[in-house]
Amino acid sequence: MKQQMALGSFIFGLSRGFAYSTLARKSDGGWSELPILTSKPKAHQSGQKPETLTVTGKSMHAVAMERLDELRALQALRTPLPLIDGIGRNWGLWRINNIQENQSQVIDDGTAMVVDWTLELAEFNNA
Repeated sequence: MKQQMALGSFIFGLSRGFAYSTLARKSDGGWSELPILTSKPKAHQSGQKPETLTVTGKSMHAVAMERLDELRALQALRTPLPLIDGIGRNWGLWRINNIQENQSQVIDDGTAMVVDWTLELAEFNNA
């Protein structure tokens, strides 16, 4: 079974009806600037911040709502989770910072026919 990515026990991919369409990765170099009144700011190294990932997608029908409930259950564990991409690269441990969903085309029983979702992850470092 092909998959885009696995976060702990959660699988992203078409085979589960929950594929992501974009992944944005942010890496901070750890540079800060100290304002100087009479000249340009002084740059200094204050330590690198954890990397962040923003994963977004659009899913259909009640499957999307179920998958988001699975992600929220993992979030409620409050533990870092291993992240493995579809080609087998281990990205290390990550924490779920935020899950957002926007439901549309909601039918009479409350099921959303279209769910746009965003998942925000941050690298877990326990140095």
